[in-house]
Parts: sequence; C-alpha cells; structure tokens
Amino acid sequence: MPRIYKLSRAGLKLIYKIRHHRGHGIHSPFVFNLVNKVIEEKTPYYAYDDISSYINSFPQLTHRKTKFNRLSFGLVNYFSAVSVMEIGLGHNFNTFYLTGPSSDIECMVIEPDARKRMFAKELYQGWERNIELYPDIPLGINKKIDCLVIDLKLFDKVVDEKFNYLLNLLHDKSFIVVEGIRFNKNHRRIWKRIAGIEGRTAMLDLFNVGIIFFDKKLYRWDYKISY
Repeated sequence: MPRIYKLSRAGLKLIYKIRHHRGHGIHSPFVFNLVNKVIEEKTPYYAYDDISSYINSFPQLTHRKTKFNRLSFGLVNYFSAVSVMEIGLGHNFNTFYLTGPSSDIECMVIEPDARKRMFAKELYQGWERNIELYPDIPLGINKKIDCLVIDLKLFDKVVDEKFNYLLNLLHDKSFIVVEGIRFNKNHRRIWKRIAGIEGRTAMLDLFNVGIIFFDKKLYRWDYKISY
C-alpha cells in the first residue's frame, strides 16, 4: 500500500478523533446522548463478565472484548432492541454482545458457511438466548427488525443482493449498524447506497463503522464521530 495512502488514512482518523469528541459541537440532544452514553461509554457491565466467563469455559477459544463488541452491546441495551438480525458471524463472539443485554432478545444470525454455523450452534447451546442460525436471509419474515448488524467484510454480496428486502424489515425506530464501511471500494459503494436510502434520518460515521437511524423525530443529518 502506498505510504501516502497510509498517511491520509491516519490523518483522517485523527480528524475523526478531534471532531465531536465527547459530543463537542453536536447540537442534536439525541446524538449528544448517544455519543456520551453509548459510543464513548466505558461502563464495565456485569454482562461482560458473564459473556467472558461463558466463552472462556471453552478451552480452545481465546476471547478479547473489542470496541465493536462494546458498541453492539451498548446500542442494543440503550435502545432496548428485542428483534435483532446479524449478517456475518465473524469470530462468533459479537452475537453474545448483541444478545447480552436481555434474555428477551431474539437474534437471527445469517452465516452461509456450514462449518461456521455448526460451530456457532454448539457454542450457543449453553447460552440462554433465542438465537437462530440461517445460511441466507430467510424470506417471509413476519416481524420487524429493531437492530440490523452487518459485517461487510464477510457478506457484502448478500447485503447487496437483498438490500431492498432488508429495508422492508425495518421500522421508524430501527437502526442499522454496518462494520467495514471503508474496507475497500465495494464496501464504500454499498455504504453509500445504505446512507442514501429514502427515509433514513440521522447517520453516524465512526470511520469504519456506520450507524443509520429512521426515527422521524430526527433531522436527516450526518455526523462524523470520534470512535
């Protein structure tokens, strides 16, 4: 990778760190509270210990909580999301954080790889949450999704092909979390498509993670947030 690209990327990250740190300069109470109570929140929730203890009960696994894990938990917890869809298992751990806030949460996980699904199924057996695994986005879903989490590094093609169907699963209190929005050119294209959809209101750009809201009480505005 050319050095000039590395420098420009690092410089852009620095700008993101400086802008809106701890909500500075944000005039929206909704976004200000979200930044302070979720994005930059460092509260050591008891659920984190429960998740770590459960994962560490598998000797073959090594787990270290990431910023994205904390963000996933924080958003679901803050907005009391009950119906969650996760596209892309990653290392299988983020699902624990999406379902950690409450035993009432129902999570649909989309993973085309049969081996990953089998491993995840065994991993989730002792985790007392309602988690369903699918090889593809199931058609005919008869309920709305509160939280849609997408890892573009894993399944950009799935998202691209089912884009309009996914939008029909959302309601005005739903939110979308997209990871890997600047990973490559195709991811940037898909993110631009998601960010431009009709009906979305506030958008938070955390450099490599994007969050979209549909709440009609919010203005259609874009925020670049330190993360």
